[in-house]
Amino acid sequence: MELDSVDRIREAFYRLVGSNPDDQALTDLGEAENEVCDLALTIGFRAAQLWLLDMGYGGWRKRSTALSFSGSDDADGGRYVALPTDFLRAVGRDRESPLKEASGKRWGGLIEETQDDRRGNYFYFRGEQLWLARAAQPPTTLYLDYHYKHPVFGDAVVLDFPVDHRWLGVAESALAASRENWFPLGDDGKRNVGEAVTSARERSRKLARQTKQPRRLRPPARFGSHW
Repeated sequence: MELDSVDRIREAFYRLVGSNPDDQALTDLGEAENEVCDLALTIGFRAAQLWLLDMGYGGWRKRSTALSFSGSDDADGGRYVALPTDFLRAVGRDRESPLKEASGKRWGGLIEETQDDRRGNYFYFRGEQLWLARAAQPPTTLYLDYHYKHPVFGDAVVLDFPVDHRWLGVAESALAASRENWFPLGDDGKRNVGEAVTSARERSRKLARQTKQPRRLRPPARFGSHW
């Protein structure tokens, strides 16, 4: 059986945590049926996304609309723009900036938030904002390439997760639920959930890379006035 619908994903989650939609512990605070389940699934599937991206999976990628920066160097110490509401992680590694012109040409160098006193064509992430360093001179039109979050689970959600990796999402969701007071299976159940996560990760690890190119270890990023 494939986890090819929200209902089947919920059923798999309830089986793994030893519960069901009628469990009174899941509605003690006035929650609707499946509300706690859907919250756990949202947390778990997004955790699974991050894990798969770390393993080299290339999905959930999009480009933002043209960025429109606010603020000024004198008043704010730089300019900033809110990240897209579905932002999960920037696309870019080592010397590859996630900021691009319309042509695809990359712009700028990533620095740490603690280096916000630097000047020049640099950028950094602060909370839910993208900041430009002081004296940065971006092109007129600039876009952000990023991986986006899986949408919130619910009856009408459009599943946006590869079928072969959905059990990993279920297992990660159960792991999140095992830390809740309502989790009914005790320590033995928590160990079973942990084993399910380990097994699901092992299976997904073999499928995560979408080419035959082996995963490579990369040196730490270095920042300077030129590359």
